[in-house]
Amino acid sequence: MTDTLPSLPHVAVEILHRTRDADVPMSSLAAIIETDPALAAKVLKVVNSSFFGLSRRIGSIQQALTMLGLRTVRVMVLSLSFVDSLRDGGDGGFDFEAYWRRSLGSAVAARLLARAVDRGLEDEAFVAGLLADLGMVAAWRSARDDYRPVLAAWARGEGSLAAVEARYLGTDHAALGGALLAGWGLPASLCEAVTGHHAEGTADAAGGLGSIVRCAAEVAALFCGELPASELDRVQRRCVAETGIGEGALEELFAGLEERLAETASLFSVPVGETVDYESLQAEAAARLAELTIQAEVDRLESSRRQEEAEVEARRLSEERAAILEIATTDGLTGLANRTAFDARLDEELARAGALAQPLSLILLDLDRFKAVNDTHGHQAGDAVLRSAAACMRRLVGAQGLAARYGGEEFAVILPGRDAQATRILAEDLRRAIAACEVAHGDRRLRVTVSLGCSCQAPGALPVRPADMVAEADRWLYRAKRAGRDRVLMDGS
Repeated sequence: MTDTLPSLPHVAVEILHRTRDADVPMSSLAAIIETDPALAAKVLKVVNSSFFGLSRRIGSIQQALTMLGLRTVRVMVLSLSFVDSLRDGGDGGFDFEAYWRRSLGSAVAARLLARAVDRGLEDEAFVAGLLADLGMVAAWRSARDDYRPVLAAWARGEGSLAAVEARYLGTDHAALGGALLAGWGLPASLCEAVTGHHAEGTADAAGGLGSIVRCAAEVAALFCGELPASELDRVQRRCVAETGIGEGALEELFAGLEERLAETASLFSVPVGETVDYESLQAEAAARLAELTIQAEVDRLESSRRQEEAEVEARRLSEERAAILEIATTDGLTGLANRTAFDARLDEELARAGALAQPLSLILLDLDRFKAVNDTHGHQAGDAVLRSAAACMRRLVGAQGLAARYGGEEFAVILPGRDAQATRILAEDLRRAIAACEVAHGDRRLRVTVSLGCSCQAPGALPVRPADMVAEADRWLYRAKRAGRDRVLMDGS
Protein backbone atom coordinates (compact mmCIF):
# COMPACT_ATOMS: atom_id res chain seq x y z
CA MET A 1 0.00 0.00 0.00
CA THR A 2 2.88 2.39 0.80
CA ASP A 3 4.05 2.07 -2.81
CA THR A 4 1.05 4.08 -3.96
CA LEU A 5 1.60 6.89 -1.46
CA PRO A 6 4.02 9.71 -2.24
CA SER A 7 7.08 9.17 -0.08
CA LEU A 8 8.31 11.79 2.36
CA PRO A 9 10.92 14.14 0.97
CA HIS A 10 14.54 13.12 1.51
CA VAL A 11 15.08 15.95 4.02
CA ALA A 12 12.23 14.76 6.26
CA VAL A 13 13.45 11.16 6.12
CA GLU A 14 16.97 12.26 7.02
CA ILE A 15 15.75 14.46 9.89
CA LEU A 16 13.69 11.58 11.31
CA HIS A 17 16.72 9.30 11.05
CA ARG A 18 19.19 11.76 12.63
CA THR A 19 16.92 12.83 15.51
CA ARG A 20 16.78 9.28 16.83
CA ASP A 21 20.08 10.25 18.39
CA ALA A 22 19.31 12.73 21.20
CA ASP A 23 22.89 14.06 21.02
CA VAL A 24 22.83 14.97 17.33
CA PRO A 25 24.41 18.43 16.80
CA MET A 26 21.92 21.20 16.03
CA SER A 27 24.22 22.52 13.33
CA SER A 28 24.09 19.30 11.35
CA LEU A 29 20.25 19.27 11.47
CA ALA A 30 20.14 22.90 10.40
CA ALA A 31 22.43 22.09 7.46
CA ILE A 32 20.11 19.25 6.35
CA ILE A 33 16.98 21.42 6.46
CA GLU A 34 18.74 24.23 4.59
CA THR A 35 19.43 21.88 1.68
CA ASP A 36 15.71 22.33 0.85
CA PRO A 37 15.29 26.14 0.63
CA ALA A 38 11.50 25.87 0.21
CA LEU A 39 11.16 23.74 3.32
CA ALA A 40 13.51 25.98 5.30
CA ALA A 41 11.47 29.05 4.31
CA LYS A 42 8.24 27.36 5.44
CA VAL A 43 9.79 26.37 8.76
CA LEU A 44 10.84 29.97 9.41
CA LYS A 45 7.39 31.21 8.37
CA VAL A 46 5.68 28.93 10.86
CA VAL A 47 8.19 29.66 13.62
CA ASN A 48 7.60 33.40 13.29
CA SER A 49 3.81 33.12 13.17
CA SER A 50 1.41 33.50 16.09
CA PHE A 51 1.31 29.71 16.08
CA PHE A 52 4.30 29.84 18.43
CA GLY A 53 3.93 33.41 19.69
CA LEU A 54 7.66 34.00 20.17
CA SER A 55 8.69 37.39 21.53
CA ARG A 56 11.36 38.05 18.87
CA ARG A 57 11.82 37.17 15.25
CA ILE A 58 13.81 34.06 14.30
CA GLY A 59 16.11 34.55 11.34
CA SER A 60 17.76 31.14 10.80
CA ILE A 61 17.09 27.43 11.12
CA GLN A 62 19.96 27.15 13.63
CA GLN A 63 18.30 29.81 15.77
CA ALA A 64 14.92 28.06 15.45
CA LEU A 65 16.43 24.79 16.63
CA THR A 66 18.04 26.55 19.57
CA MET A 67 14.88 28.43 20.56
CA LEU A 68 12.26 25.72 20.01
CA GLY A 69 14.21 22.56 20.62
CA LEU A 70 14.92 19.47 18.58
CA ARG A 71 11.54 17.78 19.07
CA THR A 72 9.47 20.77 17.98
CA VAL A 73 11.48 21.41 14.81
CA ARG A 74 11.37 17.69 13.95
CA VAL A 75 7.60 17.73 14.27
CA MET A 76 7.38 20.86 12.15
CA VAL A 77 9.56 19.41 9.38
CA LEU A 78 7.54 16.21 9.38
CA SER A 79 4.23 18.10 9.22
CA LEU A 80 5.28 20.42 6.42
CA SER A 81 6.82 17.57 4.44
CA PHE A 82 3.73 15.44 4.91
CA VAL A 83 1.44 18.20 3.63
CA ASP A 84 3.63 18.74 0.59
CA SER A 85 3.68 15.02 -0.17
CA LEU A 86 -0.13 14.81 -0.23
CA ARG A 87 -0.96 17.75 -2.44
CA ASP A 88 -3.95 16.85 -4.60
CA GLY A 89 -2.54 15.35 -7.73
CA GLY A 90 -5.81 15.43 -9.63
CA ASP A 91 -7.30 12.39 -7.93
CA GLY A 92 -10.86 12.94 -9.08
CA GLY A 93 -13.41 11.55 -6.68
CA PHE A 94 -11.49 12.21 -3.47
CA ASP A 95 -12.35 15.48 -1.70
CA PHE A 96 -8.91 16.71 -0.62
CA GLU A 97 -10.32 20.02 0.60
CA ALA A 98 -12.59 18.21 3.05
CA TYR A 99 -9.68 15.93 3.97
CA TRP A 100 -7.41 18.84 4.87
CA ARG A 101 -10.23 20.65 6.67
CA ARG A 102 -10.70 17.60 8.87
CA SER A 103 -6.98 16.85 9.29
CA LEU A 104 -5.92 20.41 10.14
CA GLY A 105 -8.99 20.79 12.36
CA SER A 106 -7.95 17.70 14.31
CA ALA A 107 -4.35 18.89 14.49
CA VAL A 108 -5.25 22.35 15.80
CA ALA A 109 -7.83 21.01 18.26
CA ALA A 110 -5.34 18.40 19.53
CA ARG A 111 -2.61 21.01 20.00
CA LEU A 112 -4.97 23.33 21.93
CA LEU A 113 -6.27 20.49 24.11
CA ALA A 114 -2.71 19.40 24.89
CA ARG A 115 -1.72 22.99 25.69
CA ALA A 116 -4.50 23.08 28.29
CA VAL A 117 -3.79 19.71 29.93
CA ASP A 118 -0.15 18.75 29.18
CA ARG A 119 2.04 21.23 27.32
CA GLY A 120 4.66 18.56 26.83
CA LEU A 121 2.32 16.83 24.37
CA GLU A 122 1.56 19.86 22.16
CA ASP A 123 3.83 18.92 19.27
CA GLU A 124 3.01 15.20 19.25
CA ALA A 125 -0.70 15.99 19.53
CA PHE A 126 -0.52 18.32 16.52
CA VAL A 127 1.22 15.70 14.37
CA ALA A 128 -1.08 12.90 15.52
CA GLY A 129 -4.12 14.98 14.66
CA LEU A 130 -2.63 15.94 11.30
CA LEU A 131 -1.81 12.33 10.40
CA ALA A 132 -4.91 10.72 11.93
CA ASP A 133 -6.76 10.36 8.62
CA LEU A 134 -3.75 9.40 6.50
CA GLY A 135 -5.30 5.95 6.05
CA MET A 136 -8.07 7.50 3.93
CA VAL A 137 -5.56 8.66 1.33
CA ALA A 138 -3.75 5.34 1.52
CA ALA A 139 -6.97 3.44 0.88
CA TRP A 140 -7.97 5.75 -1.95
CA ARG A 141 -4.65 5.60 -3.78
CA SER A 142 -4.06 1.89 -3.28
CA ALA A 143 -7.60 0.49 -3.80
CA ARG A 144 -9.62 3.21 -5.48
CA ASP A 145 -12.29 0.92 -6.89
CA ASP A 146 -12.86 -0.62 -3.46
CA TYR A 147 -12.79 2.68 -1.59
CA ARG A 148 -15.11 4.64 -3.88
CA PRO A 149 -18.23 2.73 -2.65
CA VAL A 150 -17.12 3.41 0.93
CA LEU A 151 -17.05 7.17 0.35
CA ALA A 152 -20.42 6.99 -1.42
CA ALA A 153 -22.01 5.05 1.45
CA TRP A 154 -20.56 7.49 3.98
CA ALA A 155 -21.91 10.42 1.98
CA ARG A 156 -25.37 8.77 2.01
CA GLY A 157 -25.25 8.73 5.80
CA GLU A 158 -25.04 4.95 6.23
CA GLY A 159 -22.94 5.36 9.38
CA SER A 160 -19.65 6.80 10.57
CA LEU A 161 -16.73 6.57 8.14
CA ALA A 162 -14.94 4.00 10.34
CA ALA A 163 -18.09 1.86 10.57
CA VAL A 164 -18.68 1.98 6.81
CA GLU A 165 -15.03 1.12 6.12
CA ALA A 166 -15.19 -1.83 8.50
CA ARG A 167 -18.34 -3.09 6.76
CA TYR A 168 -16.94 -2.77 3.24
CA LEU A 169 -13.23 -3.39 3.80
CA GLY A 170 -12.90 -5.27 7.06
CA THR A 171 -10.68 -2.53 8.50
CA ASP A 172 -10.72 1.27 8.80
CA HIS A 173 -8.55 4.22 7.94
CA ALA A 174 -7.38 4.62 11.57
CA ALA A 175 -5.81 1.15 11.58
CA LEU A 176 -4.30 1.71 8.12
CA GLY A 177 -2.84 5.07 9.17
CA GLY A 178 -1.33 3.66 12.35
CA ALA A 179 0.33 0.86 10.38
CA LEU A 180 1.77 3.31 7.85
CA LEU A 181 3.20 5.55 10.56
CA ALA A 182 4.77 2.55 12.27
CA GLY A 183 6.36 1.69 8.95
CA TRP A 184 7.79 5.21 8.78
CA GLY A 185 9.44 4.62 12.15
CA LEU A 186 7.39 7.16 14.10
CA PRO A 187 7.07 6.78 17.89
CA ALA A 188 4.74 4.02 19.14
CA SER A 189 2.68 6.47 21.22
CA LEU A 190 1.88 8.50 18.10
CA CYS A 191 1.03 5.39 16.04
CA GLU A 192 -1.27 4.12 18.79
CA ALA A 193 -3.02 7.49 19.08
CA VAL A 194 -3.73 7.48 15.33
CA THR A 195 -4.89 3.85 15.38
CA GLY A 196 -7.36 4.53 18.20
CA HIS A 197 -8.61 7.98 17.32
CA HIS A 198 -12.14 6.71 16.55
CA ALA A 199 -12.31 4.31 19.51
CA GLU A 200 -15.05 4.81 22.10
CA GLY A 201 -13.08 3.60 25.11
CA THR A 202 -10.33 5.36 27.02
CA ALA A 203 -7.50 2.87 27.22
CA ASP A 204 -4.93 5.51 28.14
CA ALA A 205 -4.96 7.78 31.16
CA ALA A 206 -7.11 10.89 31.10
CA GLY A 207 -5.23 13.61 29.29
CA GLY A 208 -2.95 11.16 27.49
CA LEU A 209 -2.15 11.51 23.80
CA GLY A 210 -4.80 8.96 22.78
CA SER A 211 -7.55 10.76 24.70
CA ILE A 212 -6.52 14.10 23.25
CA VAL A 213 -6.52 12.86 19.66
CA ARG A 214 -9.85 11.04 20.04
CA CYS A 215 -11.53 14.16 21.38
CA ALA A 216 -9.83 16.38 18.80
CA ALA A 217 -11.23 14.22 15.99
CA GLU A 218 -14.78 14.78 17.28
CA VAL A 219 -14.19 18.51 17.75
CA ALA A 220 -12.96 18.74 14.16
CA ALA A 221 -15.99 16.78 12.93
CA LEU A 222 -18.24 19.38 14.57
CA PHE A 223 -16.44 22.32 12.99
CA CYS A 224 -16.32 20.56 9.61
CA GLY A 225 -20.07 19.94 9.68
CA GLU A 226 -19.67 16.15 9.77
CA LEU A 227 -21.36 15.97 13.16
CA PRO A 228 -24.64 17.81 13.73
CA ALA A 229 -24.65 20.78 16.09
CA SER A 230 -26.92 18.79 18.41
CA GLU A 231 -23.79 16.77 19.33
CA LEU A 232 -22.00 19.86 20.69
CA ASP A 233 -22.86 19.25 24.34
CA ARG A 234 -21.93 15.55 24.14
CA VAL A 235 -18.57 16.30 22.51
CA GLN A 236 -17.76 18.96 25.10
CA ARG A 237 -18.65 16.61 27.94
CA ARG A 238 -16.43 13.94 26.39
CA CYS A 239 -13.51 16.37 26.16
CA VAL A 240 -13.84 17.26 29.83
CA ALA A 241 -14.20 13.62 30.90
CA GLU A 242 -11.40 12.14 28.76
CA THR A 243 -8.77 14.88 28.75
CA GLY A 244 -9.42 16.58 32.08
CA ILE A 245 -9.62 20.04 30.48
CA GLY A 246 -11.49 22.64 32.53
CA GLU A 247 -14.83 23.87 31.22
CA GLY A 248 -13.57 27.46 30.97
CA ALA A 249 -10.50 26.43 29.00
CA LEU A 250 -12.63 24.27 26.74
CA GLU A 251 -15.00 27.15 26.07
CA GLU A 252 -12.03 29.33 25.13
CA LEU A 253 -10.69 26.57 22.86
CA PHE A 254 -13.99 26.27 20.98
CA ALA A 255 -14.36 30.02 20.65
CA GLY A 256 -10.93 30.41 19.04
CA LEU A 257 -10.71 27.19 17.02
CA GLU A 258 -12.07 28.48 13.71
CA GLU A 259 -9.59 31.38 13.66
CA ARG A 260 -6.67 29.10 14.58
CA LEU A 261 -7.69 26.62 11.88
CA ALA A 262 -7.79 29.35 9.22
CA GLU A 263 -4.39 30.63 10.33
CA THR A 264 -2.85 27.15 10.23
CA ALA A 265 -4.34 26.43 6.81
CA SER A 266 -2.76 29.66 5.56
CA LEU A 267 0.64 28.76 7.02
CA PHE A 268 0.53 25.35 5.35
CA SER A 269 -0.92 26.80 2.12
CA VAL A 270 -3.74 24.24 2.21
CA PRO A 271 -7.31 25.09 1.09
CA VAL A 272 -9.84 23.95 3.69
CA GLY A 273 -13.01 25.65 2.48
CA GLU A 274 -15.64 26.89 4.92
CA THR A 275 -15.89 25.70 8.49
CA VAL A 276 -18.67 26.16 11.05
CA ASP A 277 -18.07 28.94 13.56
CA TYR A 278 -18.68 28.31 17.25
CA GLU A 279 -21.51 30.82 17.56
CA SER A 280 -23.39 29.06 14.78
CA LEU A 281 -22.80 25.72 16.47
CA GLN A 282 -24.15 27.08 19.74
CA ALA A 283 -27.15 28.71 18.07
CA GLU A 284 -28.02 25.59 16.12
CA ALA A 285 -27.53 23.39 19.18
CA ALA A 286 -29.81 25.68 21.20
CA ALA A 287 -32.40 25.64 18.42
CA ARG A 288 -32.23 21.87 18.24
CA LEU A 289 -32.57 21.63 22.02
CA ALA A 290 -35.59 23.93 21.91
CA GLU A 291 -37.03 21.87 19.08
CA LEU A 292 -36.50 18.68 21.06
CA THR A 293 -38.03 20.30 24.16
CA ILE A 294 -41.05 21.42 22.17
CA GLN A 295 -41.33 18.01 20.55
CA ALA A 296 -41.03 16.37 23.95
CA GLU A 297 -43.87 18.56 25.22
CA VAL A 298 -45.92 17.76 22.13
CA ASP A 299 -45.22 14.07 22.68
CA ARG A 300 -46.15 14.43 26.34
CA LEU A 301 -49.41 16.16 25.50
CA GLU A 302 -50.14 13.58 22.82
CA SER A 303 -49.35 10.80 25.26
CA SER A 304 -51.55 12.47 27.86
CA ARG A 305 -54.33 12.82 25.30
CA ARG A 306 -54.01 9.17 24.33
CA GLN A 307 -54.00 8.18 27.99
CA GLU A 308 -57.11 10.26 28.65
CA GLU A 309 -58.80 8.71 25.63
CA ALA A 310 -57.78 5.27 26.87
CA GLU A 311 -59.13 6.06 30.33
CA VAL A 312 -62.40 7.36 28.86
CA GLU A 313 -62.65 4.24 26.71
CA ALA A 314 -61.83 2.06 29.71
CA ARG A 315 -64.54 3.79 31.75
CA ARG A 316 -66.99 3.39 28.90
CA LEU A 317 -66.20 -0.28 28.58
CA SER A 318 -66.38 -0.70 32.35
CA GLU A 319 -69.75 1.04 32.43
CA GLU A 320 -70.92 -1.08 29.53
CA ARG A 321 -69.76 -4.23 31.27
CA ALA A 322 -71.38 -3.06 34.51
CA ALA A 323 -74.60 -2.31 32.64
CA ILE A 324 -74.50 -5.68 30.91
CA LEU A 325 -73.73 -7.37 34.23
CA GLU A 326 -76.57 -5.47 35.89
CA ILE A 327 -78.95 -6.51 33.14
CA ALA A 328 -77.72 -10.07 33.42
CA THR A 329 -78.13 -10.10 37.22
CA THR A 330 -81.20 -7.89 37.69
CA ASP A 331 -84.84 -8.89 37.51
CA GLY A 332 -86.40 -6.78 34.80
CA LEU A 333 -89.81 -6.39 36.51
CA THR A 334 -88.90 -5.63 40.11
CA GLY A 335 -85.35 -4.24 39.82
CA LEU A 336 -84.14 -6.67 42.49
CA ALA A 337 -81.32 -9.15 41.94
CA ASN A 338 -82.37 -12.12 39.83
CA ARG A 339 -81.97 -15.82 40.53
CA THR A 340 -78.50 -15.94 38.92
CA ALA A 341 -77.21 -13.14 41.14
CA PHE A 342 -78.83 -14.76 44.19
CA ASP A 343 -77.17 -18.14 43.61
CA ALA A 344 -73.73 -16.59 43.11
CA ARG A 345 -74.04 -14.35 46.17
CA LEU A 346 -75.22 -17.18 48.44
CA ASP A 347 -72.14 -19.24 47.42
CA GLU A 348 -69.85 -16.31 48.24
CA GLU A 349 -71.48 -15.50 51.57
CA LEU A 350 -71.46 -19.11 52.77
CA ALA A 351 -67.73 -19.35 52.00
CA ARG A 352 -67.02 -16.04 53.74
CA ALA A 353 -69.14 -16.94 56.80
CA GLY A 354 -67.24 -20.21 57.16
CA ALA A 355 -63.84 -18.57 56.81
CA LEU A 356 -64.64 -15.77 59.28
CA ALA A 357 -66.84 -17.82 61.66
CA GLN A 358 -69.71 -15.37 61.22
CA PRO A 359 -73.49 -16.00 61.14
CA LEU A 360 -75.44 -16.04 57.89
CA SER A 361 -79.22 -16.01 57.45
CA LEU A 362 -81.61 -16.54 54.55
CA ILE A 363 -85.27 -15.50 54.26
CA LEU A 364 -87.63 -16.91 51.63
CA LEU A 365 -90.97 -15.14 51.24
CA ASP A 366 -93.93 -15.91 49.04
CA LEU A 367 -96.91 -13.62 48.32
CA ASP A 368 -100.13 -15.23 49.63
CA ARG A 369 -102.84 -16.15 47.12
CA PHE A 370 -101.00 -14.29 44.36
CA LYS A 371 -102.56 -16.45 41.64
CA ALA A 372 -105.96 -15.08 42.61
CA VAL A 373 -104.71 -11.53 42.04
CA ASN A 374 -103.66 -12.43 38.48
CA ASP A 375 -106.84 -14.39 37.80
CA THR A 376 -109.16 -11.70 39.19
CA HIS A 377 -107.45 -8.46 38.26
CA GLY A 378 -105.09 -9.48 35.44
CA HIS A 379 -101.37 -9.79 35.07
CA GLN A 380 -100.77 -6.05 35.03
CA ALA A 381 -102.28 -5.85 38.52
CA GLY A 382 -100.11 -8.80 39.54
CA ASP A 383 -97.00 -7.05 38.20
CA ALA A 384 -97.88 -3.92 40.20
CA VAL A 385 -98.21 -6.00 43.37
CA LEU A 386 -94.82 -7.63 42.73
CA ARG A 387 -93.18 -4.23 42.22
CA SER A 388 -94.78 -2.93 45.42
CA ALA A 389 -93.49 -5.88 47.45
CA ALA A 390 -90.03 -5.45 45.92
CA ALA A 391 -90.01 -1.76 46.88
CA CYS A 392 -90.76 -2.67 50.51
CA MET A 393 -87.93 -5.21 50.48
CA ARG A 394 -85.45 -2.79 48.91
CA ARG A 395 -86.29 -0.12 51.52
CA LEU A 396 -86.06 -2.42 54.55
CA VAL A 397 -83.10 -4.60 53.50
CA GLY A 398 -80.99 -1.76 52.08
CA ALA A 399 -77.28 -2.42 52.57
CA GLN A 400 -77.83 -5.15 55.17
CA GLY A 401 -77.88 -7.85 52.52
CA LEU A 402 -79.16 -8.86 49.10
CA ALA A 403 -82.87 -8.82 48.17
CA ALA A 404 -83.69 -10.95 45.12
CA ARG A 405 -86.65 -12.24 43.15
CA TYR A 406 -86.33 -15.99 43.48
CA GLY A 407 -88.99 -16.84 40.92
CA GLY A 408 -92.66 -15.98 40.21
CA GLU A 409 -94.11 -14.41 43.38
CA GLU A 410 -91.31 -15.79 45.56
CA PHE A 411 -88.51 -13.60 46.92
CA ALA A 412 -85.33 -14.16 48.94
CA VAL A 413 -83.12 -12.13 51.27
CA ILE A 414 -79.49 -13.01 52.11
CA LEU A 415 -78.31 -11.48 55.42
CA PRO A 416 -74.53 -11.79 56.09
CA GLY A 417 -73.56 -11.40 59.75
CA ARG A 418 -77.18 -11.60 61.01
CA ASP A 419 -78.12 -14.08 63.69
CA ALA A 420 -81.53 -15.73 64.17
CA GLN A 421 -82.95 -12.99 66.40
CA ALA A 422 -82.02 -10.15 64.04
CA THR A 423 -83.33 -12.18 61.10
CA ARG A 424 -86.70 -12.75 62.77
CA ILE A 425 -87.04 -9.02 63.50
CA LEU A 426 -86.36 -8.11 59.86
CA ALA A 427 -88.67 -10.83 58.57
CA GLU A 428 -91.52 -9.49 60.74
CA ASP A 429 -90.83 -5.96 59.50
CA LEU A 430 -91.07 -7.22 55.92
CA ARG A 431 -94.31 -9.05 56.61
CA ARG A 432 -95.99 -6.01 58.15
CA ALA A 433 -94.68 -3.57 55.52
CA ILE A 434 -95.90 -5.66 52.57
CA ALA A 435 -99.28 -6.26 54.21
CA ALA A 436 -99.67 -2.52 54.81
CA CYS A 437 -99.00 -1.53 51.18
CA GLU A 438 -101.96 -0.62 49.01
CA VAL A 439 -101.53 -1.10 45.28
CA ALA A 440 -103.71 1.15 43.13
CA HIS A 441 -105.21 -0.63 40.14
CA GLY A 442 -107.96 1.23 38.38
CA ASP A 443 -110.54 2.16 41.02
CA ARG A 444 -109.39 -0.59 43.37
CA ARG A 445 -106.85 -0.75 46.18
CA LEU A 446 -105.16 -4.12 46.31
CA ARG A 447 -103.44 -5.61 49.35
CA VAL A 448 -101.54 -8.86 49.75
CA THR A 449 -99.98 -10.70 52.65
CA VAL A 450 -96.76 -12.69 52.64
CA SER A 451 -95.51 -15.87 54.28
CA LEU A 452 -91.85 -16.13 55.27
CA GLY A 453 -89.48 -18.98 56.15
CA CYS A 454 -85.97 -18.44 57.57
CA SER A 455 -82.76 -20.47 57.71
CA CYS A 456 -79.87 -19.41 59.96
CA GLN A 457 -76.25 -20.61 59.91
CA ALA A 458 -74.67 -20.11 63.33
CA PRO A 459 -71.03 -18.96 63.72
CA GLY A 460 -68.63 -21.90 63.63
CA ALA A 461 -71.35 -24.39 62.64
CA LEU A 462 -70.58 -27.18 60.24
CA PRO A 463 -70.64 -25.82 56.69
CA VAL A 464 -73.75 -26.48 54.62
CA ARG A 465 -74.39 -26.37 50.91
CA PRO A 466 -76.35 -23.45 49.44
CA ALA A 467 -79.06 -25.90 48.33
CA ASP A 468 -79.41 -27.19 51.92
CA MET A 469 -79.84 -23.69 53.29
CA VAL A 470 -82.46 -22.86 50.67
CA ALA A 471 -84.25 -26.14 51.34
CA GLU A 472 -84.47 -25.42 55.07
CA ALA A 473 -85.89 -21.93 54.51
CA ASP A 474 -88.33 -23.37 51.99
CA ARG A 475 -89.54 -25.95 54.54
CA TRP A 476 -90.34 -23.22 57.05
CA LEU A 477 -92.04 -21.21 54.32
CA TYR A 478 -94.23 -24.19 53.43
CA ARG A 479 -95.14 -24.62 57.12
CA ALA A 480 -96.06 -20.93 57.34
CA LYS A 481 -98.40 -21.42 54.39
CA ARG A 482 -99.97 -24.51 55.99
CA ALA A 483 -100.33 -22.67 59.30
CA GLY A 484 -102.57 -20.00 57.79
CA ARG A 485 -100.19 -17.70 55.86
CA ASP A 486 -99.18 -14.12 56.75
CA ARG A 487 -96.56 -15.24 59.25
CA VAL A 488 -92.85 -15.89 59.85
CA LEU A 489 -91.64 -19.35 60.80
CA MET A 490 -88.09 -20.55 61.55
CA ASP A 491 -86.26 -22.93 63.82
CA GLY A 492 -87.39 -22.24 67.40
CA SER A 493 -90.76 -20.81 66.35
